[in-house]
This record gives sequence, structure tokens and C-alpha cells, in this order.
Amino acid sequence: MQKGIISEATSRNWKRLRSKKGGRLMARANKQLSTKLIVPLEYFSNRSNVSDIQRFINFCKEKEYKVEDVVFSVGVKLLKDAGILDKSHVKRVLKENSIKPIPTILNYALPTDEFDLLGLIYQCFLLEGEKNRKGSYYTPYSVAKNMVQGLDFSNGQTFFDPCCGSGAFLLALEGASLSQVFGCDNDPVAVMIVKINLLLKYKSEIFEPQIIKCDYLKQNFKYKKSYIISNPPWGAVLFDDKNNPIPTRESFSFFFEKSFNQLEENGIIRFLLPESVLNVKTHRNFRKFLLENTDIQSITLYDGAFSGVQTKYIDIACRQFDRSSNKSIFVKDFSTSLRSAQNDVMILKQCFHLTKNLNFNLLSDLDLEKVKKILSKGKYTLKDSIWGLGIVTGDNKKHLKTKQGRGFEPIYTGKEIEVYSLKDPKYFIRYKRAGYQQVAKDEIYRTDEKLVYKFISKNLVFAYDDSKSLVLNSANVLIPRIPGMSVKTVMAFLNSSTFKFLYKSLFGEIKILKGNLLELPFPEISEETNKKLTNLVDEVLKGNKEAAQLIDNEVATLFS
Repeated sequence: MQKGIISEATSRNWKRLRSKKGGRLMARANKQLSTKLIVPLEYFSNRSNVSDIQRFINFCKEKEYKVEDVVFSVGVKLLKDAGILDKSHVKRVLKENSIKPIPTILNYALPTDEFDLLGLIYQCFLLEGEKNRKGSYYTPYSVAKNMVQGLDFSNGQTFFDPCCGSGAFLLALEGASLSQVFGCDNDPVAVMIVKINLLLKYKSEIFEPQIIKCDYLKQNFKYKKSYIISNPPWGAVLFDDKNNPIPTRESFSFFFEKSFNQLEENGIIRFLLPESVLNVKTHRNFRKFLLENTDIQSITLYDGAFSGVQTKYIDIACRQFDRSSNKSIFVKDFSTSLRSAQNDVMILKQCFHLTKNLNFNLLSDLDLEKVKKILSKGKYTLKDSIWGLGIVTGDNKKHLKTKQGRGFEPIYTGKEIEVYSLKDPKYFIRYKRAGYQQVAKDEIYRTDEKLVYKFISKNLVFAYDDSKSLVLNSANVLIPRIPGMSVKTVMAFLNSSTFKFLYKSLFGEIKILKGNLLELPFPEISEETNKKLTNLVDEVLKGNKEAAQLIDNEVATLFS
């Protein structure tokens, strides 16, 4: 995987966390500083080998062996066991590294049933911070196999991985001759590994692997390729490039754009990417580039995540743009434990144009029609409403108390927000506005009636507050201003099953963002309907659970 530098957001966070006296980081900073070892469980072919590999890693660390020496030595052992160590082309490849094998490792018993033993050992050596900086999260075999499945090499097609790592995609290929396989990476250890891996895969042939050590983004590749499939680094900010047609500084966008331009006519590009590319605002320009310049063939959803990384991943396969092509996209649901075609669907590309952020909404035809119908009924939005963020104290342990002492008042967090109402507060605060990092205007918190909502949530969860209470930053404030609707009626819409369906369909995020809420459509209603919904909300607030279902029915009718 290619190496990047820290993001602007990370840099800002580091500066914010530094103490005024010594410049020492006073809080848990970015993972790029972590010295924790991460065992990549997803990269094991056989999980029963975990203890043996860990024991080997511990042995090497106790001996203070360098990682490149260890990997090279294991490579020599594997080549020897395969009976090809003494072949001239193998010797030439090994001589590219001025490393001598470690005798104790040559005699060490290691598992023989791993897809990529060298890459696995290398991954186990890397600290979490180093893996994060390098973007060094290697692709599991099942994923690599799926992404290269069905490629045709019968007419001389070529395969290229611009961030090849230890060569997962190259090793998973079937039907390709050595002259058709290419790769590069800027990590010298990874390049050494992939070359040895290819020598082992094609052990009956005499060749030198077409893998070069270079920074793909800075290298001038003259020749077009038929297939470019890769797992590029995520999240790193690389450099400013005003000529980049994707106006974003996310590292994978640079790799994708350059790789796309290197495709042959009718070639295929397929990248493994974070799931967030489907809907997060940061990646809007990447989605825009895909929609305007490529013919998206498929999107594959995976159920896994890399060890030490919370986000799940997907892959997107594209061809060069063809205006006459089918306007549908094949969405595949791939489970690493069970592959079933039952969940595969075709979706219309128009799904991706329903929101300002061009979210890749993976909607069935039925859901798409339902969404479009709801949107068509909207006349008003929350654009004229008043918004407020919850208080950021800067030190909750210092400012929050679990018992209400003299001069303290309740402050609500996201955990106390339920649909329609607030639970009893867990914390209390002595409100001193000037002592906090971030605080909204007092009149927003102290207004006669307002809505408060969970910020981190898969569903819309809005509660009514007329107690002029404070909220912490896990909750936000909305004072709605929609013609013909009371505050309670607006809440009735926001908490309805109709709006919950719409929000999840359009945005699919675990954060309830103001920008997304502003796109929700509110219909024009009569004074009688407003009064009816307001009264039903009052019933819910009194504990009448049946009233919530009546609200759902009434809102659904308004959008039917």
C-alpha cells in the first residue's frame, strides 16, 4: 500500500490536544501515534495458526531481529521448501536485497496452510500507528478472490495493481500468464514479499516478477492496462494538486483518478474502499466524479472490517463512461462466511441523484418509488428554523455531577433522549457560559419550547422540551419554523416511520446531521390536521402509546 501523510483534521486535533506548557499530547491522539500491535485476524487463512504466528513474532522480537530480515529469511525458507531456491532466476531476485537469511528462522517450523504467510508475518510486525500511516491493511483472500473472479486473459489482457502490498490480488488471479501481471508499491519490504510470493506461485516457470518499487502517483506509466484492481490507502492527505479532477484530498481519490486514466478502452477498474464513500459528505466529489466520468458496473458490500479499523469496506467496479450503457448498477451482498446471490439486486443510477450530496442510496425499485413520492409531497423544509449545538464543556469530569447540588441544574445527553420525551437526567451542571469550549446562545436553550435530538443515531429520535433545559454535545437543539405547524407537529413528522424510512434511505449515516435534516420535505397541512397531530403528541407525552401509531398513520396518509 502507498504511504501518505497525516490529514489536516488530524493535524488540527494534535495542535488542540497539546498542553500550553510542554507541547506534550495530553489526550488520546490519532491512531498514527499508536504503538499497539494489531493481529490481522481477517488475513489468516486458518485461525488456528494465530497462536503459532504470535509465538514466532514474539521470538523474533526477543531476538531483536529486523522485520525485513525476518521476512526475507522466511521467504528463503519457503523457496527452499518449494525446491526452487537454487534456480538462477530466483537467485537474481533475492540478490536485489542485501540481506542475509537468519539461520534460526530457516529451521523454524511455521504453518504451511496460509495463503500469504510472508504478508501475514509482515502485518503482525507492524505497529498500529505504522499501519495507519502506511495505509497497510492487506486484503483478505476471500475478498481478493471475489474482486478478480471472472477476469478474462485469453486475448492478452493485462492486470495491474498500483498499491500491490504483498500481492493478494496477484496471487488470487487465475488464467493469467506472468507476462500479463504487473504491480508496484512504494514499500520496499512489500515489494520484496510480492516478488517472492510470485516466485512461489509460478515455481515451474523461469521469470523475474514485473513488480517495481515506486510511488505510483509520481511515476509515469506509459502503457494502458486492461484490469486495474487495488486496495489503495484510505484517509491520508497526500499533496495539493489543483489539476486533480476530483477536488478532494482523500488519498484513494488520487489513486483512482490516475488509475482510471490508465485503463484501456473497455477496461475495468475495481477498488476496495471504505463504506463511507457511499454517503459521507466528505466524499461527495468522489461520487460526482464516478457519476460523471465512469460507467459504474457494480458495488459489492462486505460484512468485514480490518483489524484496528472500525469502518467496513466495499468495492466499486467501473468501466469508461458509456452514455448508451444500462442505467442500472449491480449491487452485490458478499459475506465472507456465506456467499448468497439472493441478496444481489439491480438498482437504478437515479437513486444517486436524490440528495445534494449525491449519496449512493442502494434502493430497490419499490423503495425508490416510495422515496420519490414522499419527496414530491414536500412544500416546506427546516431552512428557516433555529439550530443549536449541545454544550462542549472541555472537561466533563470537572463540570458534570451525578447529584444535583446547590446551584446545579439538569443537563441532558443523547442517552436521555427518547422518541417524543426526555428520560430523567443523569448529570447536573453549574452553568457558567464562559467556562466552556463551545456553547450555543442562551436563548436557544432557554426558549419556551424546543426539540432536542440524538446526534449519534441510526434513526431520527426527537424529544420535546419546555423546561428550558441544557443539553450536552451528544444532543442538538432544533426550534422549528414551518408554516402552519406547531413545534409538536413538526416533531410528529420527524419521529414518524415515514421520515425514519426516508432519512435512512437517503442518507444512511449514523449521525443525524443538520444538512441532511434540511433536505427533509414537509407538506402543507390544514389547521385541523395541525391541531390533530399536536393533540396526539400531547397524548404520547402523557403515556398513551397507541397515540404514536395514530401519528404514524396520519403522517403516512399525508404522503400517500
